[in-house]
Amino acid sequence: MGAPRLYVKEVEVARLLGHNVTWLRSNSTDLERQYGLPKIDPAIGLRHLEAIEEWARQRNLTTMTARSERLKETNQEDHNAF
Repeated sequence: MGAPRLYVKEVEVARLLGHNVTWLRSNSTDLERQYGLPKIDPAIGLRHLEAIEEWARQRNLTTMTARSERLKETNQEDHNAF
């Protein structure tokens, strides 16, 4: 097994996000602009793996916090909110 990679190709980013590379290429501009997906490093031509992992963790925490707040307000989860 080789050394950990700092940068990954789009196909790996798509896999990490649970999609194929075609989906990622079609949606990457919106993901970057609207949701803060780390951009491709212009000097390397790839995305930084740890930045993507941190971005996903932060999005998950934000989603969980918002969900928790909704539960506190109503004491019930609103399944229509998803």
